[in-house]
Amino acid sequence: MDFSKFKTNDWLIIGGGAGMIVFGLFFDWAKIESFGFSASDGNAFDWFRGWFSLILVVGAAVVTVLRVMEKLDDKLPWPIILIAATGLASLLMLFLIVTGPDKEGVDLGRAIGLWLSAISTFVATAGAVMSFTAAGGDLKDLTDPNKLKSAFDNDGDAAGEMPPPPPPAGS
Repeated sequence: MDFSKFKTNDWLIIGGGAGMIVFGLFFDWAKIESFGFSASDGNAFDWFRGWFSLILVVGAAVVTVLRVMEKLDDKLPWPIILIAATGLASLLMLFLIVTGPDKEGVDLGRAIGLWLSAISTFVATAGAVMSFTAAGGDLKDLTDPNKLKSAFDNDGDAAGEMPPPPPPAGS
């Protein structure tokens, strides 16, 4: 694998995905402190917003590696898809940080794994935004439904137009 093909934005997405795996699975996400006693537990798979964010960010990292290795076709607007995936993951993580984790109706504090996972998600989102702008995109285009729809059209194929049939074989 030629690592010189990876750009800074690619490394940010990949690093965010790797961080999300490590901090999401092996670090505690929730803690409780009471009467001088402290305990922490849980990981990304204990909360929907956690495991869904983990899947989105790790998926974005995998797509980025496949794109750089040229194993993935550019038929889809991958920069827009990466922004959508990592942006949704960032919103879910931000919501989890603001509301705090809870288990069985008990509000829990935020442990280091939750904070580091959120930072990893935000880093991946920054890389996705940089990738989108490096590909010639403008963030204002993301608010225009017509431009988004046209990004997913493949040379008229989405409009139902079929390519012409091949010429008949000579006999």
